Amino acid sequence: MSRPGIAAPVEPAAGAASVDATEPVGRLLRDLRTSRSGLPGREAARRLVAYGPNELRRRGGRHVWRELGGQFTHPLALLLWAAAGLSWLAGIVAVAVAILIVIVLNAVFAFVQELQAERAVEALQAYLPARAVVLRDGEPATIEAAQIVPGDVLLVAEGDKICADGRILSGTIEVDASTLTGESVPVTRSAGWADTGVPLLQARDLVFSGTACTGGEARVVVVATGMGTELGRIAALSERVKPEQSPLERQIRRVAWLIAVIAVAMAAAFLPIATLGAGLSFQQAIVFAVGLIAGNVPEGLLPVITLALAIGVREMVRAGRWSSGSARWKRLVRRM
Repeated sequence: MSRPGIAAPVEPAAGAASVDATEPVGRLLRDLRTSRSGLPGREAARRLVAYGPNELRRRGGRHVWRELGGQFTHPLALLLWAAAGLSWLAGIVAVAVAILIVIVLNAVFAFVQELQAERAVEALQAYLPARAVVLRDGEPATIEAAQIVPGDVLLVAEGDKICADGRILSGTIEVDASTLTGESVPVTRSAGWADTGVPLLQARDLVFSGTACTGGEARVVVVATGMGTELGRIAALSERVKPEQSPLERQIRRVAWLIAVIAVAMAAAFLPIATLGAGLSFQQAIVFAVGLIAGNVPEGLLPVITLALAIGVREMVRAGRWSSGSARWKRLVRRM
């Protein structure tokens, strides 16, 4: 039976051993099939194949082409596509090519901005160290953090980043756990405590991947690595969240459709007026219609909004502090 806030030790995630991290140390070592002197090198290599490397990774991968394609189907982009098509049919190749260049530049710029804002898993990966010290065959060894497996015994000292979830076997350390809990001050973790029946993050004898040791020394037996850690679960949850349009994005899309309808209506109304009333040829009327459509489309709207928001956020970060009633905040809002 699982305790509140603790996952039942069945069907473990990749990188997570099928154990209860809060059970007595002797039983935990038995279940992990390890000892206080760590794993033999051959067994560690076998587990690395079984559990996979100790690293955060994308489960679904990037849908690059789908994301990039979405930039070409924005209402403003669709309107520009229509204008380019009409220009091509009317034989105005130069105008058609110019409009296509605008479409491509807008799409690439917006796509790059979204990629930079999307790197959640990569940002979490930055909290993990490149190397760690473990006991292998009873002797300390410095290895790549990606090669750590459940059952390894980590040697943690002041200044080290912790690269896996584990149970403290001996020693007492202070840990900066702000990446997981948001606590602003270090917390004490010790082998002398044995917390049971509490959520994992509150257990005072456990340490977690992505945190940092700010004082003391300890030996820690690893119970979970990679995507099986608490940090890995956060990374997995961040990928499951489906992005929703913000109120600003919805308003921009609404305005874009409004502009598209007005531009097309004006161009359609101009054709009979130009050919019947003004005596222009059909080709000349098409040229003017294309001009109306392209002239009504604010091609730079999307990149300008993106840049304005990015600059606004940067200014607010530089300001350091702000409130809804502060003069500086009001100035920044007006500038955006």
